Amino acid sequence: MAKQQSFADKLKKKGADHQAKAIKVIFSYKAPDTGVWRFGEKFVQVAPGDNEDNVIAQEIKNSRARMEKN
Repeated sequence: MAKQQSFADKLKKKGADHQAKAIKVIFSYKAPDTGVWRFGEKFVQVAPGDNEDNVIAQEIKNSRARMEKN
């Protein structure tokens, strides 16, 4: 029989250098066609040396601009 691979074994394969956090960011934006407020969500990868607040703020700014432009 083949050995079952556990979830912990899969994580070990990725290595110790892959320590980025995944943060779910939910932001609001104004729909360009109707003018109503909508919500968008996105997962953001934050590297260990980065400032979380700055990365999240920049991602919200970019996502809002992209959604409101459509």
